[in-house]
Amino acid sequence: MSSIPAVRNRLERADSLPPLLDAAHDAFGSMLSAIRAQEDPATALFIPLVMAAASAAEGRNALAFASALPSRPLSAAPTGDEPADAASVQVITASLAALSELLAARLADAARDAPGHGDQAACRDAARSAREIHALLTGTGP
Repeated sequence: MSSIPAVRNRLERADSLPPLLDAAHDAFGSMLSAIRAQEDPATALFIPLVMAAASAAEGRNALAFASALPSRPLSAAPTGDEPADAASVQVITASLAALSELLAARLADAARDAPGHGDQAACRDAARSAREIHALLTGTGP
């Protein structure tokens, strides 16, 4: 999995559906790894993080069925673990919320522009997962 800044950069630069889906798939996986590293039952963020992790897995799985997703990763971006100290939980959560907002916007656009119904559905489902992550991490969800 890629670091959050690296995958964000890839999402911003993706100029067609295959690189966007590749970056989005990697983004969900990277978010899942970053969230799992921050889960601590003793914190107030534990429940939102667990639920956000489930949404990240759902988003990644939705994209796995997109026919335009390249069969092999397009980028061998360096991996990077996010810092795991207590003070960084809020910083990482904010970074993940911002990434999920970008992810939702890019995937919603892709859902409108994708040529095939399967790719449209995958993008719509993954965009919904990204919106759920954003709502959970920002406290704006139900």
